[in-house]
Amino acid sequence: MRIPASIYKFVVSGGIATGIDFVCYMLLRQIAWPSVAKTISMIIANIWSYIVNKRWVFASNKKTDYRMVVSYLGVQALNLGTNVGVNSLMLYLTGFVILSFVVATLCATIVNYSLQKLIVFK
Repeated sequence: MRIPASIYKFVVSGGIATGIDFVCYMLLRQIAWPSVAKTISMIIANIWSYIVNKRWVFASNKKTDYRMVVSYLGVQALNLGTNVGVNSLMLYLTGFVILSFVVATLCATIVNYSLQKLIVFK
């Protein structure tokens, strides 16, 4: 079974976005509650991700329109809820910040890739 190139690109793009998310999260945790810090860090990372995913990962030649923006925002809202929810649950259950971040990111990545491919940049 051949893995689509978009998955490899999504992993690279997502790795960079995760780095942006992680750095922002760790800095913001110094001045904000964990859920607030995670929300802001995800927003920053997702702005960058939209641009890279549209142009490079999914190579969408479609002009950005209302439907694309609304569907992307909907997917990202679900992604944000998944990420923040899993992060909060893991922090509550384990108390380990890094483990919580990693598990939340992995869960959200599966949701995010699937919905971007099937809905946003189809």
